[in-house]
Amino acid sequence: MSKQKGFAPIAAIIILAVVLVGGVMFLNRPDIKNQTGHEESSRQGGQGLYGQCEGSGTTKLKTFPIEPKDIELITPMGRVQDSHVTPTDHQYIIPKGTKSGSIITAEPKKYQIKAPFDGYIVNVELFKEPVESAYRKDPYANNYLVVFEYSCDFYVRLIHIDTLSDEINSQVKFDDPNSQHPYANPRIKVKEGEVIGTVGPHSFDFQIMDTTKPDENILKPENIDPWTSVTVDSFDYVTDSLKNELLPKNLRTKEPLGGKVGYDKEGTLAGNWFQVGRDRNERNEYWTQNLSIVYDHIDDSQIRISFGDFGGYPKAFGVKGNTPDPKDVTKSSGVVKYELYKFDYHDSSGKVWDTISFVDGLVSKNTSEMAGVVLFELQADGKLKMETFPGKSLEGVSGFTSKAVMYER
Repeated sequence: MSKQKGFAPIAAIIILAVVLVGGVMFLNRPDIKNQTGHEESSRQGGQGLYGQCEGSGTTKLKTFPIEPKDIELITPMGRVQDSHVTPTDHQYIIPKGTKSGSIITAEPKKYQIKAPFDGYIVNVELFKEPVESAYRKDPYANNYLVVFEYSCDFYVRLIHIDTLSDEINSQVKFDDPNSQHPYANPRIKVKEGEVIGTVGPHSFDFQIMDTTKPDENILKPENIDPWTSVTVDSFDYVTDSLKNELLPKNLRTKEPLGGKVGYDKEGTLAGNWFQVGRDRNERNEYWTQNLSIVYDHIDDSQIRISFGDFGGYPKAFGVKGNTPDPKDVTKSSGVVKYELYKFDYHDSSGKVWDTISFVDGLVSKNTSEMAGVVLFELQADGKLKMETFPGKSLEGVSGFTSKAVMYER
């Protein structure tokens, strides 16, 4: 793959998380095909998202994994950038003192990580390197994924935690400790507020999953990671007092406050698309076969088109004139052309946002740097014809060529 520059420092954060959420872990999960839409199925036989489970029901968090006073900002779900081609199913928690998008830190034990409720740790994974290392050459530090189970219906997941406590570590037995991605499925009882590890001043991922609330705006959950379709807005699952502590750190001020994952709208261009003929079992750089046409996770007035492969690299763009609206594009629209532009975020003074400092009232604007053109045409059978033209302007693109690719929901 050829390597191109990213848009902003936060890209380094995103690229770290991408396959850690959706790649190798997919191979480690039990069959949960029936866990995404049926409340009772998640309880029968004590089987949940991560295998054996206990009980049913959800809760509201009174304890956040990191102290709210130590949070600089919370980035909402739904970001598309680099190999996060489809909208992210987790928020980014950026602690105070974070200075860049790197996961490397000299203070891996600066902040305590606590269990959010009484329950169990049911999944631990160790990341020794990013799966996308074929084109990622930045330094990387070992870090952990930890999943907490409240019941067969309700889970919290954290990614990029620097250390585990001795108590937790002693109970984790990795299936293949010498691999680049060791994983374990323990059943470690934890109490709310118990310190289970630490994290340094760098971004980490936070996600809540409620298997009784499948996302109605994901039309084909079988095409994405199973936990994505049951990811919910975290602000709906915290107590009012905790919510009041967290919201002043949150970049998004409109509902849904935690961001949004699903954007699919039947019969239109909007939402997630997947390349026809792809190998569904191939997880290596799977995102190259993905496409999404959605809206910005912070400034949702702005259209985002996110490609798994744009000139050899995954990229997301704004569009010239911010029109036509994808949810208004149908088969009757015929061939639709978008001229693609890079974009930035600006504070109220017009200054470009550094992505790691809290700023109120962020807006997104396209830069003057044009990246190319994309053509779309919805087909009678519901599929989508697409072709990209990196470096071209609208005037330089007359129509589809033999390089056009077909996508489906």
